[in-house]
This record gives sequence, structure tokens and C-alpha cells, in this order.
Amino acid sequence: MKYILRAKTHSLKNSIDLPGSKSISNRVLIIQALANQSFEIKSISNADDTRVLQKALEHNDIITDVGPAGTAMRFLTALYASQPGEKVLTGSDRMKNRPIHILVDALRSLGANITYLEKEGFPPLHIHGRRLMGGEITMNGNVSSQFITALMLIGPTLPEPLIINIEGDPLSRPYIIMTQTLMQRCGAQVEFNNNQIIVKPGRYRSGNFVIERDWSAAAFWMSFAALANRTNLLLKDLQPESIQGDIAAIELFSKLGIKSTFEEGGLRLSKQKISLEKDSWNFRNHPDLVQPAIFASAGLQKAFTLHGLDNLRLKETDRIAAIENELQRMGVKAKTEGYSMSLTPQPLVSPESFFESYDDHRMVMSIAPMSLLFDEIRIENPMVVAKSYPGFWKQVEKFIDVRPIR
Repeated sequence: MKYILRAKTHSLKNSIDLPGSKSISNRVLIIQALANQSFEIKSISNADDTRVLQKALEHNDIITDVGPAGTAMRFLTALYASQPGEKVLTGSDRMKNRPIHILVDALRSLGANITYLEKEGFPPLHIHGRRLMGGEITMNGNVSSQFITALMLIGPTLPEPLIINIEGDPLSRPYIIMTQTLMQRCGAQVEFNNNQIIVKPGRYRSGNFVIERDWSAAAFWMSFAALANRTNLLLKDLQPESIQGDIAAIELFSKLGIKSTFEEGGLRLSKQKISLEKDSWNFRNHPDLVQPAIFASAGLQKAFTLHGLDNLRLKETDRIAAIENELQRMGVKAKTEGYSMSLTPQPLVSPESFFESYDDHRMVMSIAPMSLLFDEIRIENPMVVAKSYPGFWKQVEKFIDVRPIR
């Protein structure tokens, strides 16, 4: 399926429903699976990634196929390795090309029995689960924080302390702190000081758990707001006391002309004066904000340099290449050097062809706001948004005419 998008209005005034945080939901699901007592999870994400993880945890199948769900692949690798039983863990073709050897090596050093079924260092995995003992391991900080989180989450179930030494500044540090906070809320003893994580043996305990609304999803509406002529949007149920690092979207999008004000019921977005002078931001701790920020900057014709793009080539797609390709479709050139990308302001050219999705939910949701700038835009495979935000298009239809074509 493909969508044609045409703006109904350039003045955005409404309220927006956001999904529960996928990152929090997936971590709490693993904690729930490892806890000695059951507890209810309220406002859980309805994202495909979370549904895949829920299904895997609810069924004791020998073969688990997580499709494109990277979080599920990493978290289940550690979970299955630490629990008795035999499992085969596989995924989509893209997943089979996303390296997992760093996590597997760390688990093997703790006593795990994991073998690769196809290409060395990549899924699918054959896991003979067993009781792991704990111990001390060292990991490079320049790897996915989900590898570190996967190890942390099983830590309290080990009979000896788990010590993780991180070499260098870890990528996406806020996500590691999120994991620590959630574990502590559920009774675990976790310390994170001077790039060393210590998880002590213990038990998870929790009462009913309420999931926060997703700040990563909020960023796409900030992009819509930035490109609209007038904005008065309420992002429902967002709160200032958040453990999500992507609350930094407030500061980031203030550089792109968005004023964010907390009030009863959520976060109010409105327009403010924007400086078109060159700006920059380090996304090392906020990789999920890269795409909405750079497309909004392109739409505003604002010079912007993005730093800290260390692992964007290893996401659902090579996100750096995907961004460059889709900006070029509008006549915008981005210059990439190392882990930085620079955008030079230039007039947009109406895209004559379909925007590609790259099977990447964040690409599609970042491109959708460009419909405010052209008579129409066309997007391939728009339903990939279900990976993190199944209700996205329902909300978009408040302002944009969304017409499916085949």
C-alpha cells in the first residue's frame, strides 16, 4: 500500500493521542517475566515491537521469530540464555544483518551456550538456556545501549553480582539510566557510577505499573508544529517528570521555533520566533530524534549540523543513507563527515516520486510533516509506523487528507 498526503489546513489546533513508551514497556515486560510475583502493566505500548515481545513471553515456543524488532531480539537473547530450555531466536532479513556478537560474547563470558545458525556474529541464534553465575565483563561504550540493558535486566536473577565495565562514553546513556531506574522501582539493586554498572543478586518485586507516554513519538508532532503556519497542539498526558531521555525534544525543537508549555492534561505546542542562523545538536544520547529534527530543519530551510550519529547505520536501515536519499528527493543536500551531518539551507523542490520508507517507521513519520509544504507528497509502505506508533495515521488525518493507493 502507498499513501498520498494533502494538507487540509496549515493551522494545527487539536489534541494528539500518543502511545505508551515502547522503551519503557519492553523493559517492564522483561522485568515482569523475571519477577517472582505477577503485576499489571497499565497503558502499555501497542507498538508491533512490544506485541512481538509480549507474544514471545506468553508462548513457550522453541522457535521465536521477532521479525524486525531489534529490542525483542536483544532482550530475549539475554533472557533465553539465562533460563533453562532450548530456543531458536530469529528475525527478518534485515535483522539477520544486524550484528549481535557483542551481546553474545558478553553472555558467553557469563557461561551462556549460544551458537550462530547462519552467519557468524548475526542472528538467527540457537540458545541452550542455563543458569548463569554472574561475574565481571567489559564492553565498549560505542555499542547499542540495548546490549547493556539486556544484560542489566537479567542481573538480579544471577547468584553473583554482575559487573559491567563500559569503556568510553556509552551511546544513548539516558536509556541505560532508564533501565536502572525501572529496575530500582521494581526492587533491584543497581549502581551506575563512573562507567561501571553493578547489579546485585536479588528479586524483582512490583505493584501495578503505569507506562509513560512516548516522548520519541512526541517529536514527530513537534516537527508538524514547526512546519505549520500556526500551531496550538496539545500532546496529551505528557508529564515533565519523565525518565525518557527524549524529553530533550523540548530543548531541541525550541531551536526550530517551537514553544512547549506543560499544563493540566499534557504539553502545549505553539510557535515562537526562530533564528535562521546555523545551529547544531549532539544526538549521541538521542538517536531517535535525528530524523524528525533534520527533516524539520530542511523544511524550515535552516542550517543545522547534527553530531553524534555513531550507530545510525545499524538501525532498521542505514539511516544516514536513507536521510540523504530522501532529502535529495526534495533537492536538499546533506553533507556527512564521520559521525556528523550538515544541512545547508536551500529552497525545496516538489518531489516527483514516492518517498521511500526503507521499512523504517521513523523515516515515514519524519517525512509525513513535509505534506504541509507541498501540494501533495506520496509515501511507500506507510503502515510500517505500526512498529512503534500504530495510531499515527489516525492522528495525522485530523490535519492531512490521507488517501491510500495500491
